[in-house]
Amino acid sequence: MAEGDPVGAASRMAELLNEMEALIPDLVQPDISRIKRISQSAKFGQALIPHVITAVSSYAPFQQRNLFDVTAGQAALDYQKQLHPITIRMAAMTLAMSYSVNQKLAVSGEEALQMYQWAKRHVKQPDGGGARTYVDEMQSVVGRTMNRRRKPQTPPTTPPAGALHGQSFLAPGLGATHTPDDDEVLDLVRDVAGANAKE
Repeated sequence: MAEGDPVGAASRMAELLNEMEALIPDLVQPDISRIKRISQSAKFGQALIPHVITAVSSYAPFQQRNLFDVTAGQAALDYQKQLHPITIRMAAMTLAMSYSVNQKLAVSGEEALQMYQWAKRHVKQPDGGGARTYVDEMQSVVGRTMNRRRKPQTPPTTPPAGALHGQSFLAPGLGATHTPDDDEVLDLVRDVAGANAKE
């Protein structure tokens, strides 16, 4: 793979991501509508589980009530301890890659906007008739892009049961009835990456 070759790099990274995904134990595909609720419950769990483990292990009446699975609680803590640092690193890498992609697009995008503005003036000149088709197409693209940026936020819908089974989290679509756009996905990634600063 040549240095700076995005095609080769993307192909190799896709292979490595497939390998990584296969390594993750008990990987559950996300229900987009429940992510924030699950995250909040997990925060309580992380703080409370160790104390409940100690209490249940030390006090017979708690054990007799059989309301808490000590083995499962300890396994959840161990799972978090080993895998959470990896999620932070992957989230940081995702943000860096997204920024790198956007930075390249932004440089050429600004030049493209300048070209578009000049073309709009040129098409009004006596010799500018040949540019009309191109200017109309550029104007249409700019209009669609502006509308996408202003679109109202609608609450995500819950996919039908089993709709996400076997579908990769890294695949283009994350749900059968609601596919988050790039901004939504990056918001979720920023939330994960931001946890590093708070811990």
